Formats: sequence, C-alpha cells, structure tokens
Amino acid sequence: MEAFGNQLVQAHIALRERLEALSDGLADGARVTDLWSHCLSFCAALERHHTAEDDGVFPVLAREHPELRPVLDELGRDHRIVSDALAALGELGDAEPEVLQRELAGVAALMETHFTYEERKIADVLSALTGRLGETDAELITRATTGYDA
Repeated sequence: MEAFGNQLVQAHIALRERLEALSDGLADGARVTDLWSHCLSFCAALERHHTAEDDGVFPVLAREHPELRPVLDELGRDHRIVSDALAALGELGDAEPEVLQRELAGVAALMETHFTYEERKIADVLSALTGRLGETDAELITRATTGYDA
C-alpha cells in the first residue's frame, strides 16, 4: 500500500498536469469550444478531490489529530475559494482564449498555493496513518487521493 501522503502528492501532481495541459492548449491556439470539455473535466476532477477531502480526509484527520483542526478549517476555506474561482471560470462561456488563459492562471495560482500548504501541513500526518486506520477510513482517504490522472 502506498503511503497516504504520497497518494495526496500524486493526486496534486496529476491535477497540476491536467491544468497545465489545458493552459498549453490555449497557448497553442486551440479552439475555445474544443477546450471547454477539457476544462469541465478538470474542474470536475478538482471539485471531486476537494469534496472527498472535506467529507472524508479532513474528518478522519480531525479525529486522529485534533491539533490540526485550524489547518483543516483553513484548507476547507481554500476549497470554497477555489470552487468560486472554478464557477467564475465556467461562467466565461465563449470568451476569448486570452481571457480564459488569464482566468486559468488565477486558478493555477490558487491551486499551487493551496496544494503546497496542504502538502506541507498534512502529507506526513497522512503517511503516518497508513496501515493504522480501519478499512472505511482508509477508503475515504484513498478516494480523495487517487484517480486524477489525465
């Protein structure tokens, strides 16, 4: 079994790569309509990851490590900020590629700050829980940290 912290980092890498591929497509002059399906797929994957963290990983961590509650609250707030940014991105419709690229850059900056902070604060704690949790809790964490490859 791969350590939960490593799974988290791998999920973040996969999401970063998906966003980079989307941004590269815009820079290469791909049609915006062709990119919307990729954008919707990326947004759904990121929302799925954050929802799984909010509903599964964070409650497990709060129970196992109550001292992390302020960090987990902050991460949850970050999730809502990213969700709002994704919603704004989705409302752009058939915007010019430059506008979409600028908005994607904003999402990328939010994601990077969030991912870096989350990895620094909870990846090692998650890894320490690997093999120590019951099946249900382990499944909650695995659901949040796998399945985001392009």
